[in-house]
Amino acid sequence: MKYSEANRPLVCMQTQSRCYKETRKMKVLGVLWHSTGANNPQLRRYVQPSDDDPNREELLRILGVNKNRNDWNHVSVGAGLNCWIGKLADGTVATVQTMPWDFRPWGCGHGKKGSCNSGWIQFEMAEDSLNDPVYFGAVYREACEITAYLCKLYGIDPHGTVRVNGADIPTILCHHDSYVLGFGSGHVDVTHWFPRFGKSMETARDDVAALLAADKEDEDVSFEKFMEYMNQYRGSIQDNDSGTWSQEARDWAVRTGMVAGMGTLPTGEPNYAWEDFLTREQMAMLLYRFAQMMGKAS
Repeated sequence: MKYSEANRPLVCMQTQSRCYKETRKMKVLGVLWHSTGANNPQLRRYVQPSDDDPNREELLRILGVNKNRNDWNHVSVGAGLNCWIGKLADGTVATVQTMPWDFRPWGCGHGKKGSCNSGWIQFEMAEDSLNDPVYFGAVYREACEITAYLCKLYGIDPHGTVRVNGADIPTILCHHDSYVLGFGSGHVDVTHWFPRFGKSMETARDDVAALLAADKEDEDVSFEKFMEYMNQYRGSIQDNDSGTWSQEARDWAVRTGMVAGMGTLPTGEPNYAWEDFLTREQMAMLLYRFAQMMGKAS
């Protein structure tokens, strides 16, 4: 997984926004995806640091500057999300967190049965012209990555549901899903974009689950299994393969006895394992042999 507690997404808290100032905390139940509905993939259009942010200059360098000042970090904007996905100033697609994860977003509005604003972390994906498969692929992957991180952080089953007011709401859904279920306003995002590239919220749930499964498999590697892998790796490099740039030095090391072979290869030639690791014990032996050659060993 891309994100972890050791590698969190970029943070630019929009503390000047009305949502940030007036919202409340919530119990996190799931993650809800939005897309902006406007042809502008630049994060700077929506996300700018607060005037008193201690990292303001660095954040502006990373995000870029919105010279129109029509970003969402203002009390005049009656909406707010926990994070955004789009292009940084250098063109990289990334996620930037704009509110604490357990702050109730003002994102999907209300439906006849309630609102997914209560319980669902929400983010916007900055749309482009909706015709670029490269940009879409990067945004979709980023959305899956941040969702997997949040699922791990809050123990969310990506294929799960939550029972609210008589309805089973998926833990991972989009704005249009919330509308159909009666828990959001009448928007189509992301159903107008994802099918163009063979994706849906079903594929999103599957892809998030796959990221979590791969991450768990990495965590579950035992010490014994790690040592098995390490021995396999060392076995693959314990041969005489090496670069031509070191030929003269290697010939000298063999000729002077500085380096001795560690057995023989199937070809019958000595195995010097040139690309294998050097232990402290072996280093001490090399230094001792060199000192003997220089008449300095005592």
